[in-house]
Amino acid sequence: MLGLVYLVALFMPLMENDSAQFAVMAMRMAQESDFIHLFKNGIDYLDKPHMHYWLAALSFKLFGYTAWVYRMPSFLALVAGAYALYRLGTQLKSKELGLWSAFVFLSFQTMVLASFDLRTDSLLSSFVAIALWKLISYIRDLKWSDAFIGAIAAGLAFSTKGMIALVVLGFTVVSYAIVQGRIRLLFTIKVLGALTVFVLTIIPVLYAYHQQFDLHPEKIVRGLSGRSGVRFILWDQSFERLSGTGHGKSSSGYFFFFHTLLWVLLPFTFYTLKGWVNAFRTSFGSRQPLFFVGVALIPLILLMSASQFKLPHYLNILMPLFALLTAKELEVLSQTRRTGWNKIADSGTAILYGAAVLLLWVVFMPTPKTVGVALIWGVLLLYYQFKKTHSLPIGLIGIALLFNAMAFFHFYPQLLNYQSGQLLSERIPSEAKVFNYSEDYLWSLEFGRKQLSIPKHAYDIQSLSSGDYVYVDTKHYTTFKSLYPQAIEWASASHFRVTRLNIHFLKKNSREEQLSLKRIMLVP
Repeated sequence: MLGLVYLVALFMPLMENDSAQFAVMAMRMAQESDFIHLFKNGIDYLDKPHMHYWLAALSFKLFGYTAWVYRMPSFLALVAGAYALYRLGTQLKSKELGLWSAFVFLSFQTMVLASFDLRTDSLLSSFVAIALWKLISYIRDLKWSDAFIGAIAAGLAFSTKGMIALVVLGFTVVSYAIVQGRIRLLFTIKVLGALTVFVLTIIPVLYAYHQQFDLHPEKIVRGLSGRSGVRFILWDQSFERLSGTGHGKSSSGYFFFFHTLLWVLLPFTFYTLKGWVNAFRTSFGSRQPLFFVGVALIPLILLMSASQFKLPHYLNILMPLFALLTAKELEVLSQTRRTGWNKIADSGTAILYGAAVLLLWVVFMPTPKTVGVALIWGVLLLYYQFKKTHSLPIGLIGIALLFNAMAFFHFYPQLLNYQSGQLLSERIPSEAKVFNYSEDYLWSLEFGRKQLSIPKHAYDIQSLSSGDYVYVDTKHYTTFKSLYPQAIEWASASHFRVTRLNIHFLKKNSREEQLSLKRIMLVP
């Protein structure tokens, strides 16, 4: 059932902004065969490193420009990450712990959403999971091959989002080595060799940054010239996030990630937090299997909370660690009876998910297909619920899967009707050039047409020719019409930023007020 949810998500249209934006950036790479430079809106992009874009561009080259092709590398990486957690859990304690670790990792609500609204984080989490498996294996068995593969995975994680990958891996691996009394094994010739392999793995990203930025100090990036790309990814990126410079402050509250954890860990929030507490129930220094995970998470959460730029999906990199803690609780539960607290937590979470399913049906009326899927899903859940002979929260997991099935079969297909870019792309001749005269960008328009539009800063609006198509937002519409009074409104569509849902949009009687009009104008 979980696999079906992921399969449906794989073929969904891309969402604005980040998912469609990153796809367009990778599309440009593939079309121009330029794997060195990163551009956004035709402007030099200095933020996340290249790995996600490289893999998506390679996928485009091989299979064409569709949403599922864009998601495929990250989807395959998620499968590999789940397998790595299975092997790691088996190694740390038992095969059952490994199986639950893989399942929980893929079932966390944040990971399901990440597979659909695809950014860099699902790829990052998977590489981190693989690196953890191999680096911890090295400390246990001292095999050079484990250190070698772990170093490559760490390099790929760094090449996906920067130093945060090394911070997470560093705290976790060192915690494991200290708890196991094997810290001296981190100071051997094999580790030096692994560091060399890591450096070799990240050289392509450093070279690309050097070519795009270090060799061109005249470029102005976010108001500054003389930016070093190599220095940025090795140093500045992390401290810009911590201080809130560069991208600004998204949330300065130190408790942002603490309450965010309550939903990103669903449907296992209770079991995950209980597992975290239970990791410390024995005395400090205990060598019980997952003590090191609980230890490592404390400084990681505190460090991330100190950042002035925080978004919920930043926690995804920690999901491999939380999956291990959760799996330990579920393994114990499979061998014991549920307590009153278990029953209360399961019932509360199930009610929450049930209410969420009803909300999806209230926002957009269910169709016969939706009702059919829900009925089949419900019959399967009842079968497994009554068939079970253990204390595992099958009903809770099932209703969480039902919610995600309804999201992908029912809610998102209707929600994406309010994302105007895809609709407008179907109304423009494939051979036409499109100019962008706006403050925003319709990434789904570009991806739908499989062509880049020409951004406002790259042309003179007063020098358009007959037959040119122009995307105009509401802010610039009056100016455009004053310059081209005979321009024809070729196509228009209502638009909403679908990744920023609010109560006014969800309510049908106030939804219209939240919509803006996006126009494609034709110069006669």
